[in-house]
Amino acid sequence: MSHNAQSRAQSRSAFFSLPALLLCSVLLLLTSCGTAPVKDTHSIDGGEQNIALEEITQILEDADKQDKATRIRIYLDVTQTLLAAEEVDWARNTLALLSPYAVPQDQYIRYAVISSALAIAQGHPFRAKAFLWEERVERVAQEAPLEEQVKLNEMRARLLFALAEYRASIDVRLHLHSLLAEGAEPSVENQNRLWQTLMELPYDDLQLESQLQESMLAKGWYTLAALSKNNQTNLGQQIAEVEQWMFSWPEHPASMQLPADLQLLKQLDQDKPQQIAILLPFSGRFESVANAIRDGIMAAYYDANTRENSVPNLHIYDTSSGDINALYDDAVLNGAQLIIGPLEKEKIADLALRPELPVPTLALNRIETDMPVPAGLFQFGLSLEDDAEQVAEQAWRDGHRRAMVLAPTSTSGDRSVESFQARWAELGGDMTKDYRYADQGRYSDLVKSALKINDSEQRRRDVQSLIGKRVEFEPRRRKDIDYIFLYSHATAARQLKPILAFHYAGDVPVYSMRNIYNGKANSKRDRDLNDIRFTTLPWFFDKNLPEKRAILSAVDNANYEFLYALGVDAYHIHPRLRQLKEVKQAHFYGTTGNLRLDEQQRIRREQIWAKFSKGRAVPMTRFTSEDDV
Repeated sequence: MSHNAQSRAQSRSAFFSLPALLLCSVLLLLTSCGTAPVKDTHSIDGGEQNIALEEITQILEDADKQDKATRIRIYLDVTQTLLAAEEVDWARNTLALLSPYAVPQDQYIRYAVISSALAIAQGHPFRAKAFLWEERVERVAQEAPLEEQVKLNEMRARLLFALAEYRASIDVRLHLHSLLAEGAEPSVENQNRLWQTLMELPYDDLQLESQLQESMLAKGWYTLAALSKNNQTNLGQQIAEVEQWMFSWPEHPASMQLPADLQLLKQLDQDKPQQIAILLPFSGRFESVANAIRDGIMAAYYDANTRENSVPNLHIYDTSSGDINALYDDAVLNGAQLIIGPLEKEKIADLALRPELPVPTLALNRIETDMPVPAGLFQFGLSLEDDAEQVAEQAWRDGHRRAMVLAPTSTSGDRSVESFQARWAELGGDMTKDYRYADQGRYSDLVKSALKINDSEQRRRDVQSLIGKRVEFEPRRRKDIDYIFLYSHATAARQLKPILAFHYAGDVPVYSMRNIYNGKANSKRDRDLNDIRFTTLPWFFDKNLPEKRAILSAVDNANYEFLYALGVDAYHIHPRLRQLKEVKQAHFYGTTGNLRLDEQQRIRREQIWAKFSKGRAVPMTRFTSEDDV
């Protein structure tokens, strides 16, 4: 794995990672009650002594001399310790020594939770889910101590969130609220996680649930989440509606303590810059890109001007020539309180060498560097690497474990495949070699080779040669893949998808990225893309965006819609930068995706998913995953 791929993988830690993040949080849950914490040295506390990892074999032998309840507790302690030490096979073999029927009622919830954690570590999230909702668990939980009920439901909520089953996770967290002492730290943490989960739902779903919910607790939460998400681009309106909500719901837990991101709203409004400088290259090879981004910024600016009492003054600077540091200092000297740009990576790198930046600066690209960047530098771009990693995450979440790659021999193909493979390996997925295409005239040969159809045909020839006569035969494709990552533009994909079906891979799920769809509907040509799932910008599916209407009526070039959306979000996100920086779980729900800030102050995007059906791209709220039990 390259250094860049490693750097990106590390910075993804706040996003979905079942084998790592969820397992870590589960182990913390396990040690929070019912047993002593797992030590950094991977020892366990048996009450009288610390037991190191290398002593576990002897501990297990001694456990067999204990009474049944003690023996089971020790086996569970050992399994938990082995999981913390990432000794997954050893943990599996240890837990297998226990029959679930032999585990007494008072230890059964812990047994189920540890079994679930082991399934997660093995890469089987749906098997983990089955353990947590097993019939006996449900029965025992009704009579279990409060502490055990809390632990079980917290585990359930986290797993459901990781599986993108957000409504179910919300329901569990609402139930947890009734189990926790209001105002205590666990209750506050539950509220924070509940808010994070609510904000994963689309606005329309939040609005509908706010009307359908009968529980006042749930209705209040959904109502607050809906109004918050509906005002992402209008800070003043969001403040007014939150205040009205608090007036209407004075006894609601969220009214007693607003989510952290909402607590900052008034301060964000007071700190909004009065003058913004836009630094873009309006000549040379980046001219068309800069013009599209500028058009997006201006569309957002003019829309804001119709809705808000005041908007900042915009000053535009051309970065095509000259020293970026001198131009930057000139913009600040002229009164800029925030900078949007530059776009060119080398100029961002030049600014990153400065010990500090005098004003917040939202660069419109990302650089990879080992050096710390100035505190005021934020980086925002439409990274192929983010998109490719999201494909790996979603495929894993859907239960797939064995991937094949089809991609072009190009720089963008290399970048995407490298990022995909790095993330897929980090998640624990298996990978066949990736297959590359350059000549569209040889797509069929490439697919035949990738699917090992040639091997199947050779077996037919061998049999015919052996028996001396022609045999009836249907070629078979390889069986060691369960999905395909196709990095491709629509033109190539329209040929590759039918060829895959022709060569007996029509039933293999195909995942792709945003470059497969540019927002132009063409149901006749795109029928060949049916069933391809792809990650893309919310921009393409919101027909009511005022900025979108303004841009597309003035500019007839849908090929630049990605860049228009980037410009729109760059303008709208600028007053939220402090919110994203100070509140770890805060997100901005923009036209380019669900945006958050990582530890290097790079804006990360989680896009929506769509699928081609009857030749049209349609958004998907959530994939239906198959149980891998």
